[in-house]
Amino acid sequence: MESDSTGFSTFVAGPILCLTQGVAAEKPTTSLRYSSDPADLDLVEPAWNALQEHHSTVVPSLGDETPPRGLADAWERRRAKYEGWLADPETFFVIAERDGAVAGYAFLTVAPGFAAWETGSIANLETLSVVSAQRRSGLGAQLLEAAWSRLAERDICEMAITAATSNVDSHRFYERHGFKQAFVVYYGKRDE
Repeated sequence: MESDSTGFSTFVAGPILCLTQGVAAEKPTTSLRYSSDPADLDLVEPAWNALQEHHSTVVPSLGDETPPRGLADAWERRRAKYEGWLADPETFFVIAERDGAVAGYAFLTVAPGFAAWETGSIANLETLSVVSAQRRSGLGAQLLEAAWSRLAERDICEMAITAATSNVDSHRFYERHGFKQAFVVYYGKRDE
């Protein structure tokens, strides 16, 4: 083990290079699997709830008149969307497990290319969620890479993602992985 002037120690744990502050840390073992089975959706509910709790801190509301939904209602609505999307054979999700528990997932749909630009089919990353205890552990990057791998098998090399404007950490994450902002989504509401 070597130390540098920053106080971080460098060591190799298997094939993975790790940096820790003075302590050797073991990388958790991650199991990734693909699914398009609606029966597996209940496995990812805790990760969806973790995402909703995170969103409540970065996007507390969509304006004064639009408060967030409760977790159970939000999951019921999202699960229904997932079930509808899974009717398309191109749709899939990646489930990540650590220590026998679901630690995160990525859910992707595939759409025809843009009408105005010469693109191929485009994957839409509908959800990328990592439970709070596993954030900043590299799991999000593993999920994103697994999604890209499955898309490559289908000759799909483009992906779109929507992120809240106030979720700056997600912007940084996607930019580190080669994404650039291309569109802005506006939200409006009229009085009834």
